[in-house]
Amino acid sequence: MPEMNQAKKLSRWSLTDASAVGHILVVRCGLCNTTRRFLPDDILKLRKDTTINRLKFICLKCNKRDYMDVSVYHPSLSEVGKLPVRRLAGIEEVRMPVWRDETL
Repeated sequence: MPEMNQAKKLSRWSLTDASAVGHILVVRCGLCNTTRRFLPDDILKLRKDTTINRLKFICLKCNKRDYMDVSVYHPSLSEVGKLPVRRLAGIEEVRMPVWRDETL
């Protein structure tokens, strides 16, 4: 049976599906050629469950969004313990002042 098209797979594949089978999200910037790997469970802590092709990332190196590519990857047993993965260390709240205009 032929392999499924990656774009079709990602349009139906959710973060919980990827987490259940042990996949890793691979996010690559095509402009500066930076690759980062994330666990789907960490992304689920930041946003609701969605399909993988709807995830939007911004490159931390070149600060562009247009060249980002998201794919899934299943690591082999030889890569476990050697593959660098970005983990969620914590969530910081940013306190932002809200202003309103009044007349005296």
